[in-house]
Amino acid sequence: MSRVLSAIFPLLLSTAILLTGQGLQVALGPLYGFQLGFSELQIGYQGSAYFLGFILGCLTIPHLIGSVGHIRVFLVLIALATVALLALGLGDQHLLWAGARGLSGFCFAGLYMVIEGWLNESATSENRGRVLSVYSVITLIAISFGQLSISWGLTYPQLLILGAILLLLGTLPIGLTQTPAPAPPHQVSFKFKTVYRDSKVALYSTFISGLVTSGFLSLGPIMGKAMDFRPIEISLFMASTLVGGALLQFPIGRFSDLLDRRLVLVGLTAGASIISLITIISQVESPVYFYIVMFFFGAMSFPLYSISLAHANDNSKLSPVETGSVILLTYSLGSVIGPLLLSATLLISNFGLYYLTLATFTPFAIITFLRTRRIPATQAHFMPYQDVPVTTQEAIVLGTEDELAVTNDELLFDSSTELLTGIERNRVMVG
Repeated sequence: MSRVLSAIFPLLLSTAILLTGQGLQVALGPLYGFQLGFSELQIGYQGSAYFLGFILGCLTIPHLIGSVGHIRVFLVLIALATVALLALGLGDQHLLWAGARGLSGFCFAGLYMVIEGWLNESATSENRGRVLSVYSVITLIAISFGQLSISWGLTYPQLLILGAILLLLGTLPIGLTQTPAPAPPHQVSFKFKTVYRDSKVALYSTFISGLVTSGFLSLGPIMGKAMDFRPIEISLFMASTLVGGALLQFPIGRFSDLLDRRLVLVGLTAGASIISLITIISQVESPVYFYIVMFFFGAMSFPLYSISLAHANDNSKLSPVETGSVILLTYSLGSVIGPLLLSATLLISNFGLYYLTLATFTPFAIITFLRTRRIPATQAHFMPYQDVPVTTQEAIVLGTEDELAVTNDELLFDSSTELLTGIERNRVMVG
């Protein structure tokens, strides 16, 4: 394990620097846009543009990687991502910002594709879970640290420059690494009908997870601003959600290996709904109160993607790669719609996130619970849980040819052996 981590250290260092810059963008974009006079709806459109660009990147960048290789694509995308960030300082035109956000989403789809493909190539089935756990921790720490940067007393234009510097610095470790580049990613078809037939619950939970988490990550800073939080308080408001999701994602995932995962999904969505209802009724706007609320809200909502992915693989007759690609695209589609819905609800109430959560999570929890009574789960085909963070957008990173050739029987090993497929979802989503 230490030998593997030593080999991928430059890649992890590049990841840490890049995601610090991305975390800065997550907090800065909505706040800067709000200062320039954009409405909540316009900021929501810009968040949706990011995710739309991300989807396009997932669908098109694998062809580019196959043509010119990982490192060239990585460097080109860093350059374009820097252009997209600095373009925000050129004016206050809504279309300019939406286009820049869309380009940023396109670029980060490719960057995650390169990073996660490289990690997948460097790891083995025996240590891949530990490698990706390290990756998950680095991801969450870097993004949280980047979000805290808005409290450093810099002006918004200065923060744009700082973000661009971080993106460019992220090219250095991976650009100078001697670790061989991975094989080009494999393309798979998106068999929505098959996955829907085999696991309706997984698709629904993935979609509403994308709705809520992307909405929060796109407009969370605006929520804090509307409640008169100071910059440091907005940073902690955002970071507490990520920390809650990070700390409880793995224990919840392990717990889901022991029983019907649909019940775990019911518990998570019901828990988030209860937290939302309490928050709406209390009408408290204290920063400390919201740090606590958002810690538990993140703990309930952020693991939904991972549990949904595991549940889909439990039931799917497709390969893990084909199933995961459908789950990822479903999440991304929800992520496009989420910022639009949340921006509309924020026009009515500062607690719009919690109304949106109640409206989507509560019906799902009730219907899924009734479904578990009607259709019992079988344990024979359960796939071990895969810990994947929801805090950054993922590209469709597929496994090597050898991994794609592994049969379902070979994939069904004990859950103490972490990770088994070549699909890595890094998160979602930070947009």
